Amino acid sequence: MLALVGCATSSPQLTGDARVDVDSHVLLAELAREREAFAESADHYLAAAMISEDPRYAGLATEMSHRLDLDDVGLQAARRWYELDPDNFRSSQFLGLFLLRTGDLEAAVEIHEALLLRSRNTAAGIALIIEALWEEENDGPVIELVRRLVESNPNVAEGHYGLARLALRADDYGLAVSSARRSVELRANWTDAQLLLARVLVLTGQAEEGIALIGPIAAESDSLEVHLQYAELLLSAGRGDEARERLDEILLDNPGMPEAIRALAFLTLTRDELDDARGYFEQLRTQPRFRDEAFFYLGRIAENQEQPLQAMRSYSRVTTGSNAIEAQLRAANVLFTQLDDAEGALQHLREFGLGNPEFEIEMLVAQSDLLLRMARYEDAGQLVDAALDNHPDHPVLDQARLQIFVVRAQAAVANGELDLADDILRDGLRAHPGNTTLRYAQALLYQEQGQLRRAATALESLVEDIPDDASLLNALGYLLTDSLDRHDEAYGYIEQALMLDPDNAAIIDSMGWVLFHLGDHAAALEQLLRAYELFPDPEVAAHIVDVRWALGEHAQARKLLETQLGEHPSDPHLEDVKQRLGL
Repeated sequence: MLALVGCATSSPQLTGDARVDVDSHVLLAELAREREAFAESADHYLAAAMISEDPRYAGLATEMSHRLDLDDVGLQAARRWYELDPDNFRSSQFLGLFLLRTGDLEAAVEIHEALLLRSRNTAAGIALIIEALWEEENDGPVIELVRRLVESNPNVAEGHYGLARLALRADDYGLAVSSARRSVELRANWTDAQLLLARVLVLTGQAEEGIALIGPIAAESDSLEVHLQYAELLLSAGRGDEARERLDEILLDNPGMPEAIRALAFLTLTRDELDDARGYFEQLRTQPRFRDEAFFYLGRIAENQEQPLQAMRSYSRVTTGSNAIEAQLRAANVLFTQLDDAEGALQHLREFGLGNPEFEIEMLVAQSDLLLRMARYEDAGQLVDAALDNHPDHPVLDQARLQIFVVRAQAAVANGELDLADDILRDGLRAHPGNTTLRYAQALLYQEQGQLRRAATALESLVEDIPDDASLLNALGYLLTDSLDRHDEAYGYIEQALMLDPDNAAIIDSMGWVLFHLGDHAAALEQLLRAYELFPDPEVAAHIVDVRWALGEHAQARKLLETQLGEHPSDPHLEDVKQRLGL
C-alpha cells in the first residue's frame, strides 16, 4: 500500500493548496497506518480521495474500510472510487458490497446486475460475485441479493449452486435443496453440484436419495476428494460401518491422509470408542490445519475419562479457531470443579485473555461468571466495571454487568434479604434503564414481598411495552387469577399468551387454572390434563387435584395427590391443596 502511494503522492492536475491538502492527508494516512491507527488512516485516505481525481486513494480508503468493517466510510470511499473509475470491476464490486451492508438492497442489486451485464461470461461472473460475498457475516441480505441475481439469470447453474451453498450455511434447507437440485438439472454432469445436493439431502433426512445419487459417481470416479466426501456422507447418514470401510480403503492407498484420519476420529468419537478416537486425534495434532480442533477433542476425551490434568493440558493448547473460547472455559471449569483450584481457574482465564487479545472480552466475562459462582459479587462487579471503562458501551460487557445485578438479587432473595434485593435491582435499573430482565425480576421480587398489586402493575407495564411476549402475558395472567381474583382480565392475557405459544405447558396450565376460577371445571380439567401430559410438574398436579375435587372425582383426586406426595413430599403446592381440602 505504501509503495502504491509513494509512486504518486498527488494527482498531477492538482496545484497549489489542493495538492498540499492531498499530500498532507496521504502523509497523515501513512503515519496513522504505521501507528496501527487504521481507522484514522482510512479517514485520511478518504479525505485525500475526495479532493484528488486519482482513483487510487479512493481504492485504498475503500479496501482498508472493508478490512476494518468501517461501513459508512467504506460506502463514501466506494462511491468516490466508482465515480472516478466506473469501469473498474473492483470499484463496482465494493460499492455493491457496501450498499448491501448499509441496507440499500435495491441499489446493491442494481450494481451487481450491471457487473454481470459487463461480464463476458455470466457463469464466471456470478461465481466471482458469490465468492466475494462469501465472507459477509449477515446471511440474510446476501442470500436475498444472490436470489435476485439468480432470478435474473435462471439458466445459470453456477448461480443456483452458489445460492444453495449460501442457504446451507444459513440453515435454510428448503432453499438449499431446491437450488442444488436446479443446479444439477442445468449441469447434469457437474460433480460439485451433485456432491452438494447429496450433502443437503443427507442433512435434511433424505439420506437414501443422497447416497443413491453420489454412490455411482464415487464408483466411477478416480477423484480422492469424491471418495472422501462419499465416506463423510455415509458417516452423516448413520452408515458408520460402510463409512469406516471406505475410509480404511482411502488410508490404505493414501497413508496418513489427514482428512480421512479426521473422519475416522469423529466416527469413533460418536461411537464412544474413545481410545481409538484419541489415537486418531493424536495423529491430527501434528497437522497445522487440524491442530486446535484435535487438542480440543483430546481435552473432551480426557475430561470424559476423568483425567483432569490431561484435559487441562489439551484445552490450554487450543489458542485459535472456533473452539478456542470453549476450550479455555472448559479448562477453567476443570480447575474449579475437579481440581478445586478456584484461583488457578481465574488466573488461567486472565492469562489467556492477556496473551490472546482477540479473546480479551470473552475471558473477562468468563472471569466474572466464575466470580459469581464463587459468590464474590463485589469482585465480579469491579472487574466488569473496569473493563467497561476501557471498552465503553461494549454489548457483551454490558450484558455481563446486567447478569451481575440479576445474580446478586437472586442470591439476596434466596437469603431472605428482600430489601437488599430491591436495592440491587434499583441500582441495576439505574445502570440499565428500562431493561426487561431487571423489571421482570423486580416484579417477581414484589410477589416475594407480598406486594401483589405492585407486582401486577409492574407486569402490566412490561406487557404494555412488549405485547407479544407470551411469557410476560402468562406471568401477568397467572398472578391476576391466582392471587388477585381478577379472573376475567387474567383470561384475556392468558388467551393471548396461548395464541402466541399454543404448546407451552406453563401457559396451558394457566389457562386451566383461570377456567377453574371462572367456574368452567370440565374445560379446566381438559387443559390441565394436557399441560400435565406435556410437563408432569407437581404444581400442575395440584391444580388437577383441585379441579377433580370440585367435579366430585374425589377418589381420583386423592390417588393423584398421594402419588405426587410420594414423589415430591415437600412440594408447597401439594401441601397447600392437601391442607385446604383436608386430605
